[in-house]
This record gives sequence, C-alpha cells and structure tokens, in this order.
Amino acid sequence: MAPLTASHAAPAAVRPSPPRRRSRAKPKPPRPRLVVVSELRGLGGLVLEQALLDGSADPQASLVAWANRLAAELAVEGVGSPPDYRELMQAIVAVNRRAAADPDRPTVAISRDAAA
Repeated sequence: MAPLTASHAAPAAVRPSPPRRRSRAKPKPPRPRLVVVSELRGLGGLVLEQALLDGSADPQASLVAWANRLAAELAVEGVGSPPDYRELMQAIVAVNRRAAADPDRPTVAISRDAAA
C-alpha cells in the first residue's frame, strides 16, 4: 500500500488579487481658504529660498505640482510649468493675488486621486 502523502506537484499559479474597490467613505470637504492661502505663502517662502540660492535652476517638479494643486483648491489659474525658480516665485505671487482678488470665492475639494 502506498503512503498517503501530498504529491510533489508544482505549486498552483498565483492568481492576481482583484482590483480594490473605491472607498465609499464620505468625501472630504474643501479646506478653509485661510489654510490653503497660508500653505501657499509657506510654499512661496520655500521657493524664495531656492530662488535666492540659484534662481536660474529648474524648479523641482513636486514644488510646481504643489503650487498648481493649491491654485486648483483656490479655484484660480495655476502656475503652469515655469522654467526656473524666479518665474515660479512670480507665478506663486500671481496665484496669491488672484486668490486675494476674490476672497468670497469658495475653495474646491481636491481628491488624492486627482492630485496624483
């Protein structure tokens, strides 16, 4: 009689996991305008430091994306893709001025998926 042991067959193929469902969580409300404007000013300070160190350098893509996301939250035109830190600084100042021109304009909630 043959022993009752598991056969040494090849392991079963690993099936890919099913795609994740979207969260049904309540969407986050837009952030208060004061918070978004304060963050924009903080970003402006960081970009000013970079502009003083080397104003003609290419700006980091993450800083440009951050500025554009804040402009989208403020519902104003973004900074685009400036070629250097000096122009990025000028574009952030312009975003702040556009936001200050209409202080009653509500902010817009930006989802993480849209920001990425």
